[in-house]
Amino acid sequence: MKLNRHCLLGVCALAVVAGGIFGCSSGSSSSSKSTTPGFDTTVVIGDSLSAGFQNGSLLDTQQPNGWASLVAKQAGFKLVLPLVAPPGAPAVLQLASIGPPPVITQASGTTSGRDNPDAQPYDIAVPGHLLDDLINRGPALIPTSNEDIITELVLGLPLSIGRSQMNEAIHLKPTALFVWIGSNDALVADEAGTPAVMTPISSFTTEYQQLMTPLKGQTKATLIVANIPDVTAVPYLTPGAVIEAEVSAATKLPPATVGALLGIQATDLVNATGLGHVQSDLAALAKGQAPTPLTDAEFLNATEIAQVQSTVDQYNAVIEQQATSAGAILVDMHAYIQQLQQSGITINNYPATTSFLGGLFGLDGIHPTNTGYALIANQYIAAINAGLKTSIPAVDVTSVAASDPLFGPNIKPNASAVSIPLAAARQADMLISPHRSASMKPLGNR
Repeated sequence: MKLNRHCLLGVCALAVVAGGIFGCSSGSSSSSKSTTPGFDTTVVIGDSLSAGFQNGSLLDTQQPNGWASLVAKQAGFKLVLPLVAPPGAPAVLQLASIGPPPVITQASGTTSGRDNPDAQPYDIAVPGHLLDDLINRGPALIPTSNEDIITELVLGLPLSIGRSQMNEAIHLKPTALFVWIGSNDALVADEAGTPAVMTPISSFTTEYQQLMTPLKGQTKATLIVANIPDVTAVPYLTPGAVIEAEVSAATKLPPATVGALLGIQATDLVNATGLGHVQSDLAALAKGQAPTPLTDAEFLNATEIAQVQSTVDQYNAVIEQQATSAGAILVDMHAYIQQLQQSGITINNYPATTSFLGGLFGLDGIHPTNTGYALIANQYIAAINAGLKTSIPAVDVTSVAASDPLFGPNIKPNASAVSIPLAAARQADMLISPHRSASMKPLGNR
């Protein structure tokens, strides 16, 4: 999904990502005989959801847990990743204590860059990219923002030719091409507290056609396209009811009184800026001072939530039409994530949910856990098997969950209503709106 519109990187740790390119080299060519016909040269394009991004970071120990790598393993094809050295870009979030409340910290240090700077990656999805970025944004000559840096890190090596994701994908001559883009065009509404900042439907329609036309006309690839989940379903957003309950517990005020003081309803969804405001109000109440209501930019109300969901539905109608026109396989990720949100899923006798620390989303409240990515991988596999009459085996989700450090039974969450901590939510903001973040340190040698 997206970084502070390009904020997937987090200011501090991203600053050095582009600079330190000299790491260990590994992997070179991506073309190798696949055990599944048609996947000998497979390319993946998109945003952080396809990059193996987890816990606020693009990190070598986490990237192989992404859905694309899992599909590659199950289907028997090679997929070279742009592996990023510890502590990741930006530095990875870590669960220091389950609490309650949970305590999340950020690893210290800055990454030296790519582990494999001489390797040509074939998963070239760039965290923070919008649809327009995927089509047009290549490595900048002089990276000045977080998004410039992450783009350089993924697309600028081994040779900085300046190609965008779309143009690089065409250049790589894929036999199979995965496309999952558009989540950041919608996710910006969460961080801004308003659907007004979402990419207009007319622009999205034009841009998606500009993407699919050359992918279909200039490659011979089998296209596998996924649509956009409901971005209001992510635990980056905290329900008003949870805010009311937490403030009520701290102040002994009735939840209804808390809601009235803060200016929110139980059905509202509060973003990181709103969480910071709530903390300030709690401090004021502790001093016997009157709190101030949250502003419109600090939460989505019921009407705004419906508008965001409606716009995502319209995006998905565009994606379906373009995918059908191009003869692509369509993966209905929107319906699947909605199913998980509404009903959850029982894995290893544990009722996993989409809530924070519910087992399916990681510490930034936006990106999946290992278990969540495994479930997503199986949606791709099922769609490929149905569309191509293949028999790719599903990922063993129970085994993944058993060793997933953030799957419920392994962390034993002990609070009935756990919400994302403010620090983690603010890190996620940088992932949602990366283009706005330009407070970067100078880059090192490139």
